[in-house]
Amino acid sequence: MQFSGKTWFCFSFSSVSFLTNFKVANALEMPFDGNTFDLAWSLESGEHMPDKKQFVNELFRVVKPGGRVIVVTWCHRDLEEGETSLTPQELKLLRKINRAYYLPQWCSVSDYIDLFNEQGCTDVKREDWSSFIAPFWKAVIRSTLNLKSIVGLLKSGFSTQRGAYAMFLMLRGFNKGLIKFGLITATKPIN
Repeated sequence: MQFSGKTWFCFSFSSVSFLTNFKVANALEMPFDGNTFDLAWSLESGEHMPDKKQFVNELFRVVKPGGRVIVVTWCHRDLEEGETSLTPQELKLLRKINRAYYLPQWCSVSDYIDLFNEQGCTDVKREDWSSFIAPFWKAVIRSTLNLKSIVGLLKSGFSTQRGAYAMFLMLRGFNKGLIKFGLITATKPIN
C-alpha cells in the first residue's frame, strides 16, 4: 500500500496471532526486561503521558541496542525562535482540550527530539503527519450530524458530550496550526 511516498504493510492480526501477546500495562513502568524488543511503536499515546521524559526513557529501555523507537502523537506546535512559550490564547485552548479529554500538559515535536537526543540516539528523524490526518476531524464531525447521533449524544452523559465538544476545539487548534500530529523516530545506540 502506498501513502504519500511511504510504504505501509498491512496484515491480519489473525495471521500473526501465534507470534503476538497483548498486555495492558503502565507505559511509564513497562513489565518488560530491558533490551527486549527490536521496535517500540507508540501511536497516539504520548499525549496521555503525564511524564514525557519517563515515557521516552521506558521506550528506549525496552528496545535492544540498535533497535528503533517510533512515536506518533498529538503535539503542540514548535516554538519559533525567540519564543519562550505558546501564546496565552493557545495555552487557553490547550487547557480546554486537556480538560475535556482528561489529558496532561502537551509538548512539541522539538521537545520529543530533545528527549530522544538525551538518550544518545542515532538517526533521529521527525515528520509532520498533520496533513495526512487533516480530513479526519471534519469527517468525524460530519458523520455525527444526523438525528440518531445527536439523540445518542444527548443520552450519553456529560463526559461523552464534553468529548464531542472537544472535537471542535481540536479542529480549531488544528486549523490555527497549534495542534500537530508528529512522528519522531530514532535508533537506540549500540554500546
